[in-house]
Amino acid sequence: MRPRLTAGLLIFLSTLTVYFFCLNGVWAVDHAVSFLELDYAMWAHHSFVLGSAANFKPASVDDFKYDGNYYSALAPGTAILALPLAGLGFILDGHYNPFGYSMLLSELFVALANSAAASVVYGIGRYFFDKKVSAFLAFAYAFSTISWPFATYFFQSDVSALFCLLSVYFAIRVTRCRDGPLRDSILSGASVAVAMVVDYIDAVFLPIILLYLVLVLRERKVPLVKPALGFVASALLGIVAIASYNYASFGSPLQGSEQLYLHASSVFAEFSYPLYLGLYLNLFTPYRGLFVFSIFLLLGVFGFYDMIKESLYRREALLLLACFLGIFIPYSMWYDPTGGEGFGPRFLVAAIPFLLLPAGIVIQRGDQKLKALAFVLYAAGVVTNGIAGVTEAVTPTFSYGTSPFFAWTLPLLLRSGPDTWWTRYVGGDWLAPVAIIIASALVIPLVSFRILGRRESTPPADGIVDRQPSGQ
Repeated sequence: MRPRLTAGLLIFLSTLTVYFFCLNGVWAVDHAVSFLELDYAMWAHHSFVLGSAANFKPASVDDFKYDGNYYSALAPGTAILALPLAGLGFILDGHYNPFGYSMLLSELFVALANSAAASVVYGIGRYFFDKKVSAFLAFAYAFSTISWPFATYFFQSDVSALFCLLSVYFAIRVTRCRDGPLRDSILSGASVAVAMVVDYIDAVFLPIILLYLVLVLRERKVPLVKPALGFVASALLGIVAIASYNYASFGSPLQGSEQLYLHASSVFAEFSYPLYLGLYLNLFTPYRGLFVFSIFLLLGVFGFYDMIKESLYRREALLLLACFLGIFIPYSMWYDPTGGEGFGPRFLVAAIPFLLLPAGIVIQRGDQKLKALAFVLYAAGVVTNGIAGVTEAVTPTFSYGTSPFFAWTLPLLLRSGPDTWWTRYVGGDWLAPVAIIIASALVIPLVSFRILGRRESTPPADGIVDRQPSGQ
């Protein structure tokens, strides 16, 4: 048990340490402000109402007026989960202050969530790959993707990724353990429930994981009724929670905040952008392309091909692919697929780990040259996303052919320095701390290889275990 805990804790703590020194200390942006306003309403007034139209002045474009009151248009899950830390910030500030402790502590909540998400990436990887490769994948998600800059702001993207990953992790536990435990199916469903309250689109995980459980347990001739019912029952709590929030706020369980904010005739009316343009935008453009902001993800494409070819990995490879597409396709059809101001395709953060994980099979089976190439791709993402991590995750809007990194993020760093909480204490002497932060993200995987390599282990040949593979 100790090696498993040690590796997960190593990934969590090292990731959180880097994130902590990147927390935003300057910008109170619309998205974060709307969450903080909702937190303050729950903390101070025990209500989801931000304020009445007569006495409340909205400070975010994500606020909207309905029936004489103002509400947040955002899914409430992130604000609800962050409430303990945000509430502590309100106590320390003495009042609502979007530039005070509540901002930093709410950002710390997101950093904690994404550090945990990196550990879950490792946990899923351990079902297929050795410890070093699984740890490398965890750090690649943490430092070589846009999850890094968004771990420094009060956004829901990284929080959504954590619970989506947990739902898949527990689902794989159900099918990879010999008895298909009911407990893990319930935990998988509960993770889906939380995920959909954090980001409504995550409801797509309910049918995807249910189908996976039914097909795999049936194939293995393991009793599937209890696991399937346990999963569905716990996942449906998310729908109940959303309906309850809608009823308490708007008087109807079927009227959601996003729909009212957009004045949409139905939920489906919000997905109106041409899919082929959205796919191009979110994969290849300098403005929002996944493969531009994290070129490491190209290895995941080749990894899918290798995993699907082999029966041992095929079921989980298809699950990962379905989870990626379940987020990627709808958000490529969203009425504004760019997501407004932001560094990269922030809507797709929760989809990224499912494209990244298959890269493990390419790395594990590759020679030293391929492993060196993987590290070069990793390093390219670290530099790009690390510089965004110490400046800001919210960049201005540009044309599809413009790179926010070269047009805004890098010039902003060179012109004004980082926008972190510690900048006020170092003045113009920011270059060395920034270099240490980015260098740490480059070196941490190499150090972890030496630590984890002391007790190497590989997953069982048949893919079936009595419990989680050792070494997590």
